[in-house]
Amino acid sequence: MKSIRLINRVKISMLGIVLLGFFAMPSFAASFTLNLVRTGNLTNVDDAEGRWQFSGGEVYLGKSLIGYFVSKKRVSFAVPLNKAALETTIILKSGDNNITFQGEHSFDTGKQEGAVSAASAGLSGFRDATVSGSNSALTFTY
Repeated sequence: MKSIRLINRVKISMLGIVLLGFFAMPSFAASFTLNLVRTGNLTNVDDAEGRWQFSGGEVYLGKSLIGYFVSKKRVSFAVPLNKAALETTIILKSGDNNITFQGEHSFDTGKQEGAVSAASAGLSGFRDATVSGSNSALTFTY
């Protein structure tokens, strides 16, 4: 009887060690950087509450054209920060996959930060990725 109790205690202890190791395993993040080249005009549209800023252009991974982007920023005249709410959608050249991220743009530093808020089925693995960079280069970390 004592040997059965000892064996059960050993099993429970081993299970605890295995679970501890599982939850303590390091996670490795992957990332990639896309270069954005504006090919249209930067357009500002003012209204009673603030300003919309629209732009668009090409998206490159390295030197390869992989798609196009459409971006809009919203500045509120009621917010005393020199920042804008940002939404950028990247549409791949095939036309059947896209990814959208939302975040903020700092007019002081030019930096952009946010996260992927939507992705088509073909890019669903990038949902919840974080995004950081500038108007010309964005790094996605997932």
